[in-house]
Amino acid sequence: MAIFTSASDWSRQPTDYSQVDRPSRILLAEPTYFQVEEAQNAHMTAGDGSLQAVNQETAQLQWKAVKTAWQNAGFEVEALEGSPGLADLCFTANPTLILPLPGGGREGWRARMFWESRRPEADIHEAFFETKGIPIHSLPESAGYFEGGGDGLPHPGRQLLHGGFGNRTEFSAWEALAAARPDWDMLIYQQPNKNFYHLDTALAPLNEDTALFVPEAFDDDGLGLIHAAFPNAIPLCLEEAMNFAGNACCHDGKHVILQAGSPQTEANLQEHGFTPVPVETREFLKSGGSVRCLVQGF
Repeated sequence: MAIFTSASDWSRQPTDYSQVDRPSRILLAEPTYFQVEEAQNAHMTAGDGSLQAVNQETAQLQWKAVKTAWQNAGFEVEALEGSPGLADLCFTANPTLILPLPGGGREGWRARMFWESRRPEADIHEAFFETKGIPIHSLPESAGYFEGGGDGLPHPGRQLLHGGFGNRTEFSAWEALAAARPDWDMLIYQQPNKNFYHLDTALAPLNEDTALFVPEAFDDDGLGLIHAAFPNAIPLCLEEAMNFAGNACCHDGKHVILQAGSPQTEANLQEHGFTPVPVETREFLKSGGSVRCLVQGF
Protein backbone atom coordinates (compact mmCIF):
# COMPACT_ATOMS: atom_id res chain seq x y z
CA MET A 1 0.00 0.00 0.00
CA ALA A 2 1.42 3.31 -1.05
CA ILE A 3 0.38 6.31 1.04
CA PHE A 4 -0.54 9.60 -0.61
CA THR A 5 -1.17 12.79 1.37
CA SER A 6 -1.42 15.22 -1.54
CA ALA A 7 -3.20 15.10 -4.89
CA SER A 8 -0.03 16.35 -6.56
CA ASP A 9 1.67 13.07 -5.57
CA TRP A 10 -1.20 10.80 -6.66
CA SER A 11 -1.11 10.32 -10.41
CA ARG A 12 -3.83 7.67 -10.61
CA GLN A 13 -7.62 7.74 -10.41
CA PRO A 14 -10.07 5.30 -8.78
CA THR A 15 -10.91 3.53 -12.06
CA ASP A 16 -7.25 2.49 -12.32
CA TYR A 17 -7.73 0.15 -9.34
CA SER A 18 -9.13 -3.37 -9.24
CA GLN A 19 -12.85 -3.73 -8.76
CA VAL A 20 -14.17 -5.04 -5.45
CA ASP A 21 -17.66 -5.90 -4.27
CA ARG A 22 -19.60 -3.38 -2.25
CA PRO A 23 -21.08 -4.56 1.07
CA SER A 24 -24.27 -6.60 0.94
CA ARG A 25 -24.58 -7.20 4.68
CA ILE A 26 -24.77 -4.80 7.60
CA LEU A 27 -23.56 -5.31 11.16
CA LEU A 28 -25.32 -3.34 13.89
CA ALA A 29 -25.23 -3.74 17.67
CA GLU A 30 -28.19 -3.30 19.98
CA PRO A 31 -27.90 -0.14 22.12
CA THR A 32 -29.06 -1.95 25.26
CA TYR A 33 -26.48 -0.28 27.49
CA PHE A 34 -25.89 2.86 25.46
CA GLN A 35 -25.13 5.93 27.59
CA VAL A 36 -22.69 8.82 27.59
CA GLU A 37 -20.32 7.81 30.39
CA GLU A 38 -17.26 9.95 29.64
CA ALA A 39 -16.48 12.88 27.37
CA GLN A 40 -14.57 11.26 24.53
CA ASN A 41 -15.28 13.95 21.94
CA ALA A 42 -16.59 17.50 21.64
CA HIS A 43 -20.22 16.39 21.22
CA MET A 44 -20.58 14.45 24.47
CA THR A 45 -21.04 17.39 26.82
CA ALA A 46 -23.90 19.85 27.13
CA GLY A 47 -23.53 23.64 27.21
CA ASP A 48 -22.91 23.62 30.96
CA GLY A 49 -20.12 21.07 30.65
CA SER A 50 -22.13 18.13 31.98
CA LEU A 51 -22.34 14.83 30.12
CA GLN A 52 -25.17 14.49 27.64
CA ALA A 53 -28.15 12.57 29.01
CA VAL A 54 -29.44 9.77 26.79
CA ASN A 55 -33.10 8.77 26.72
CA GLN A 56 -32.70 5.01 26.48
CA GLU A 57 -36.23 4.33 25.23
CA THR A 58 -35.90 6.90 22.45
CA ALA A 59 -32.45 5.56 21.52
CA GLN A 60 -33.91 2.07 21.10
CA LEU A 61 -36.64 3.35 18.79
CA GLN A 62 -34.17 5.36 16.70
CA TRP A 63 -31.83 2.38 16.40
CA LYS A 64 -34.69 0.17 15.22
CA ALA A 65 -35.53 2.80 12.57
CA VAL A 66 -31.92 2.67 11.32
CA LYS A 67 -32.13 -1.13 11.15
CA THR A 68 -35.40 -0.96 9.23
CA ALA A 69 -33.95 1.57 6.77
CA TRP A 70 -31.14 -0.84 5.85
CA GLN A 71 -33.54 -3.75 5.52
CA ASN A 72 -35.84 -1.70 3.30
CA ALA A 73 -32.85 -0.85 1.12
CA GLY A 74 -32.35 -4.58 0.52
CA PHE A 75 -29.51 -5.39 2.91
CA GLU A 76 -29.18 -8.40 5.16
CA VAL A 77 -28.83 -6.99 8.68
CA GLU A 78 -27.30 -8.75 11.67
CA ALA A 79 -27.12 -7.31 15.17
CA LEU A 80 -24.80 -8.02 18.06
CA GLU A 81 -26.37 -8.17 21.49
CA GLY A 82 -25.53 -5.38 23.90
CA SER A 83 -22.89 -6.09 26.53
CA PRO A 84 -22.79 -4.66 30.08
CA GLY A 85 -19.96 -2.18 30.51
CA LEU A 86 -19.67 -1.45 26.78
CA ALA A 87 -21.81 1.66 26.39
CA ASP A 88 -20.51 2.39 22.88
CA LEU A 89 -20.73 -1.10 21.38
CA CYS A 90 -23.61 0.13 19.19
CA PHE A 91 -21.09 2.15 17.14
CA THR A 92 -19.98 -0.82 15.05
CA ALA A 93 -17.94 1.20 12.55
CA ASN A 94 -15.00 1.52 14.92
CA PRO A 95 -13.76 -1.80 16.39
CA THR A 96 -12.73 -3.26 13.01
CA LEU A 97 -11.94 -2.18 9.47
CA ILE A 98 -13.35 -4.60 6.90
CA LEU A 99 -11.61 -4.49 3.53
CA PRO A 100 -13.21 -5.87 0.35
CA LEU A 101 -10.79 -7.89 -1.75
CA PRO A 102 -10.65 -8.50 -5.51
CA GLY A 103 -12.49 -11.73 -6.27
CA GLY A 104 -15.18 -11.17 -3.65
CA GLY A 105 -13.38 -11.95 -0.40
CA ARG A 106 -13.12 -9.88 2.76
CA GLU A 107 -10.55 -9.41 5.50
CA GLY A 108 -10.66 -7.41 8.70
CA TRP A 109 -8.22 -5.43 10.82
CA ARG A 110 -8.69 -5.00 14.57
CA ALA A 111 -8.87 -1.52 15.96
CA ARG A 112 -6.74 -0.38 18.86
CA MET A 113 -9.06 2.22 20.31
CA PHE A 114 -7.80 5.46 21.82
CA TRP A 115 -10.19 5.13 24.77
CA GLU A 116 -9.51 2.11 26.97
CA SER A 117 -13.22 1.63 27.74
CA ARG A 118 -13.87 0.73 24.09
CA ARG A 119 -11.02 -1.70 23.47
CA PRO A 120 -12.94 -4.89 24.42
CA GLU A 121 -15.34 -4.22 21.52
CA ALA A 122 -12.69 -5.51 19.11
CA ASP A 123 -12.84 -8.98 20.70
CA ILE A 124 -16.58 -9.15 20.06
CA HIS A 125 -16.12 -8.08 16.44
CA GLU A 126 -13.33 -10.57 15.86
CA ALA A 127 -15.47 -13.43 17.19
CA PHE A 128 -18.42 -12.37 15.02
CA PHE A 129 -16.48 -12.01 11.77
CA GLU A 130 -14.67 -15.30 12.25
CA THR A 131 -18.09 -17.02 12.24
CA LYS A 132 -18.59 -15.40 8.82
CA GLY A 133 -15.31 -16.72 7.49
CA ILE A 134 -13.69 -13.27 7.49
CA PRO A 135 -10.18 -13.42 8.97
CA ILE A 136 -9.28 -10.63 11.38
CA HIS A 137 -5.69 -9.37 11.57
CA SER A 138 -3.93 -7.13 14.08
CA LEU A 139 -1.44 -4.34 13.60
CA PRO A 140 1.68 -4.38 15.82
CA GLU A 141 1.47 -2.42 19.06
CA SER A 142 4.11 -0.06 17.70
CA ALA A 143 1.51 1.13 15.16
CA GLY A 144 -0.26 3.10 17.88
CA TYR A 145 -3.94 3.91 17.95
CA PHE A 146 -6.14 2.75 15.11
CA GLU A 147 -9.91 3.30 15.04
CA GLY A 148 -10.99 0.90 12.33
CA GLY A 149 -13.83 1.90 10.04
CA GLY A 150 -14.26 5.20 11.82
CA ASP A 151 -11.09 6.47 10.17
CA GLY A 152 -10.80 3.99 7.29
CA LEU A 153 -13.22 4.20 4.35
CA PRO A 154 -12.88 1.86 1.35
CA HIS A 155 -13.50 3.61 -1.96
CA PRO A 156 -16.82 2.35 -3.35
CA GLY A 157 -16.20 -0.57 -5.66
CA ARG A 158 -12.43 -0.14 -5.90
CA GLN A 159 -9.33 -1.46 -4.14
CA LEU A 160 -8.46 1.94 -2.73
CA LEU A 161 -8.64 3.15 0.86
CA HIS A 162 -9.26 6.57 2.39
CA GLY A 163 -7.73 7.06 5.84
CA GLY A 164 -7.86 9.80 8.45
CA PHE A 165 -5.47 10.68 11.25
CA GLY A 166 -4.86 13.39 13.80
CA ASN A 167 -7.57 12.97 16.43
CA ARG A 168 -7.79 9.22 17.09
CA THR A 169 -5.92 7.10 14.55
CA GLU A 170 -2.17 7.73 14.32
CA PHE A 171 -0.31 8.13 11.04
CA SER A 172 1.94 5.26 12.11
CA ALA A 173 -1.07 2.93 12.01
CA TRP A 174 -1.55 3.61 8.32
CA GLU A 175 2.15 3.08 7.75
CA ALA A 176 1.88 -0.31 9.45
CA LEU A 177 -1.15 -1.27 7.35
CA ALA A 178 0.70 -0.15 4.22
CA ALA A 179 3.57 -2.45 5.13
CA ALA A 180 1.18 -5.35 5.71
CA ARG A 181 -0.82 -4.81 2.51
CA PRO A 182 1.52 -3.38 -0.17
CA ASP A 183 -1.09 -4.17 -2.84
CA TRP A 184 -3.38 -1.38 -1.57
CA ASP A 185 -3.04 2.35 -2.14
CA MET A 186 -4.34 4.79 0.44
CA LEU A 187 -5.24 8.46 0.40
CA ILE A 188 -4.65 9.90 3.86
CA TYR A 189 -6.24 13.02 5.33
CA GLN A 190 -5.19 15.04 8.35
CA GLN A 191 -8.18 16.09 10.46
CA PRO A 192 -7.59 19.47 12.13
CA ASN A 193 -11.17 20.05 13.36
CA LYS A 194 -12.10 18.44 16.71
CA ASN A 195 -15.80 18.48 15.82
CA PHE A 196 -15.04 15.95 13.08
CA TYR A 197 -12.84 13.60 15.04
CA HIS A 198 -13.26 10.55 12.76
CA LEU A 199 -12.96 10.60 8.98
CA ASP A 200 -16.46 9.13 8.70
CA THR A 201 -17.96 12.23 10.32
CA ALA A 202 -16.65 14.40 7.48
CA LEU A 203 -16.40 12.22 4.37
CA ALA A 204 -19.14 9.93 3.08
CA PRO A 205 -18.26 8.06 -0.13
CA LEU A 206 -21.42 7.39 -2.17
CA ASN A 207 -20.18 5.89 -5.44
CA GLU A 208 -16.97 5.83 -7.46
CA ASP A 209 -16.98 9.56 -8.21
CA THR A 210 -19.29 11.13 -5.62
CA ALA A 211 -18.97 11.79 -1.88
CA LEU A 212 -20.37 14.14 0.71
CA PHE A 213 -17.67 16.10 2.53
CA VAL A 214 -17.25 18.81 5.15
CA PRO A 215 -14.88 21.52 3.83
CA GLU A 216 -14.04 22.77 7.35
CA ALA A 217 -12.81 19.33 8.37
CA PHE A 218 -9.81 19.21 6.01
CA ASP A 219 -6.66 21.12 5.19
CA ASP A 220 -5.81 22.13 1.62
CA ASP A 221 -4.08 18.82 0.88
CA GLY A 222 -7.12 16.90 2.10
CA LEU A 223 -9.51 18.95 0.00
CA GLY A 224 -7.31 18.36 -3.01
CA LEU A 225 -7.42 14.61 -2.50
CA ILE A 226 -11.20 14.62 -2.12
CA HIS A 227 -11.71 16.47 -5.39
CA ALA A 228 -9.20 14.23 -7.17
CA ALA A 229 -10.82 11.01 -5.92
CA PHE A 230 -14.43 12.21 -6.17
CA PRO A 231 -14.84 14.63 -9.11
CA ASN A 232 -18.53 15.05 -8.23
CA ALA A 233 -17.90 15.67 -4.52
CA ILE A 234 -20.75 17.47 -2.75
CA PRO A 235 -19.75 20.01 -0.06
CA LEU A 236 -21.91 20.24 3.06
CA CYS A 237 -22.84 23.52 4.70
CA LEU A 238 -21.46 23.72 8.23
CA GLU A 239 -24.90 23.81 9.87
CA GLU A 240 -25.89 20.48 8.33
CA ALA A 241 -22.40 19.07 8.85
CA MET A 242 -22.83 19.74 12.57
CA ASN A 243 -26.11 17.80 12.26
CA PHE A 244 -23.88 14.90 11.14
CA ALA A 245 -24.98 14.94 7.50
CA GLY A 246 -21.39 13.94 6.71
CA ASN A 247 -21.90 10.75 8.71
CA ALA A 248 -24.27 9.47 6.03
CA CYS A 249 -23.82 5.99 4.59
CA CYS A 250 -24.45 4.59 1.12
CA HIS A 251 -23.48 0.99 0.44
CA ASP A 252 -25.44 0.35 -2.76
CA GLY A 253 -24.66 3.50 -4.74
CA LYS A 254 -28.27 4.64 -4.52
CA HIS A 255 -29.81 4.83 -1.04
CA VAL A 256 -28.12 7.37 1.22
CA ILE A 257 -29.16 6.88 4.82
CA LEU A 258 -28.51 10.02 6.83
CA GLN A 259 -29.50 11.94 9.92
CA ALA A 260 -32.85 13.70 9.54
CA GLY A 261 -33.01 17.49 9.38
CA SER A 262 -30.58 18.30 6.57
CA PRO A 263 -32.85 19.50 3.71
CA GLN A 264 -30.07 21.08 1.63
CA THR A 265 -28.08 17.86 1.69
CA GLU A 266 -31.16 15.83 0.75
CA ALA A 267 -31.88 18.15 -2.19
CA ASN A 268 -28.27 17.92 -3.39
CA LEU A 269 -28.39 14.13 -3.20
CA GLN A 270 -31.56 14.01 -5.27
CA GLU A 271 -30.00 16.31 -7.89
CA HIS A 272 -27.13 13.82 -8.18
CA GLY A 273 -29.49 10.87 -8.66
CA PHE A 274 -29.41 9.43 -5.13
CA THR A 275 -32.34 8.52 -2.89
CA PRO A 276 -31.95 10.15 0.53
CA VAL A 277 -33.36 8.12 3.42
CA PRO A 278 -33.49 10.41 6.46
CA VAL A 279 -33.66 8.75 9.88
CA GLU A 280 -33.63 10.33 13.32
CA THR A 281 -30.53 9.46 15.36
CA ARG A 282 -30.48 12.44 17.71
CA GLU A 283 -29.88 10.37 20.84
CA PHE A 284 -26.71 8.98 19.26
CA LEU A 285 -25.57 12.45 18.22
CA LYS A 286 -25.17 13.07 21.95
CA SER A 287 -22.26 10.63 21.81
CA GLY A 288 -20.83 12.07 18.59
CA GLY A 289 -22.19 9.46 16.19
CA SER A 290 -24.95 8.97 13.65
CA VAL A 291 -25.78 6.61 10.78
CA ARG A 292 -22.27 5.70 9.57
CA CYS A 293 -20.93 5.28 13.10
CA LEU A 294 -23.71 2.76 13.80
CA VAL A 295 -22.90 0.61 10.76
CA GLN A 296 -20.25 -1.88 9.67
CA GLY A 297 -20.78 -3.02 6.09
CA PHE A 298 -19.32 -6.35 5.00
